[in-house]
Amino acid sequence: MKILFVVNELNFFLRNHLNLAASMGELHDVLLIADTSKSSPQDIESLAKLNITLHPLNRKKGSNKLLSYLSFLVSLGALIRRIKPSFIFYITLELSFFGSLISYFVKVKQSIFIVTGLGPFFFRTDFKYKFFNAILRCSFFLLAILKKNFMFIFLNIADQELLNDRYQIHTSQSQLIHGEGIDELEFRYITRNATNMKFLLASRLVKSKGIEVFVKVAKDLKESYPHVEFCIAGIFESDNPEAISSELFLEIQESNQIEFLGEVPHHKMEECFHNHSIFVLTSEREGLPKAAVEAASTGMPLILSDVPGCRDCVKDNSSGILVTYNDSNELYQAMERFITESGLISLMGKQSAMHAKENFSLQVIAEQYSKILQDNSSKA
Repeated sequence: MKILFVVNELNFFLRNHLNLAASMGELHDVLLIADTSKSSPQDIESLAKLNITLHPLNRKKGSNKLLSYLSFLVSLGALIRRIKPSFIFYITLELSFFGSLISYFVKVKQSIFIVTGLGPFFFRTDFKYKFFNAILRCSFFLLAILKKNFMFIFLNIADQELLNDRYQIHTSQSQLIHGEGIDELEFRYITRNATNMKFLLASRLVKSKGIEVFVKVAKDLKESYPHVEFCIAGIFESDNPEAISSELFLEIQESNQIEFLGEVPHHKMEECFHNHSIFVLTSEREGLPKAAVEAASTGMPLILSDVPGCRDCVKDNSSGILVTYNDSNELYQAMERFITESGLISLMGKQSAMHAKENFSLQVIAEQYSKILQDNSSKA
């Protein structure tokens, strides 16, 4: 049986879905459509080693966005018709929209739309974003009427409830699966040494991740607790409209109170987690923060914002602490609590690892995807 994944960029697939796809490849033929323009030859070779067949489809961005979208849509549809898959996983809301249109012209057992999260654009009130959301609503509404062989997968309950209501998605065609699965062999559990305390924030350096608040709180805490270390790992993309300001990035780079680690390759993230004590991420909203789940798997207690996606990763005051988004006072108190009650690091860290294993491990997630394939494999 042919299982096809459709993603925007190959690197995104490698970071987030490779292990899940590889587990499916033990029983099925797994294929991938992705833009490879930013990928290295080593990235492409890694797919071949796992017998995942790659079909490159690079997105050309012209001055006319509408024509670019239409060109990509036509090319994607034609490629899928040639591949003739049994199941298609469209990853992200944008590609799910394209998939909803393509589903009228290709014959598959099931189209599966994976909503990895609702970005800031989803909630904006500008005309172009409202217009795009209106198109999404119409497309998915018609799909529900005219087609039955589709399913939505959501990474958190808040996104599921919101889109089920907005797009009139029936509960039988909507499923909650917490992420893509964490390989415990890649992110092994260790007990932390509380005497060398280090806080880590690891994410893209964009405004919605709460970087500015973390920087402020870290500097304030450093004044009172000079022995504690505060670190930031992540990539800064100046051309990203959502990126933090250049001034804040320069402040992070030049700070004597915060260590900037830069972008850490994914294969070195386990080592990065092992070198730190507590993981911090105070996002505005997430699908399911993979870095936080990976950190939890290694035994790091989590300090996350009490928002959709983040709150799914933490048992508050058991495996970590939830704080109000953008509230520097609450974040200060949560981080200070670990400093003054250092025994919580190993105690909550153990609970954090258990929570990750029970809810986010590759074995748990792969079984849920396998059931979807089994339940729908007999469809014409």
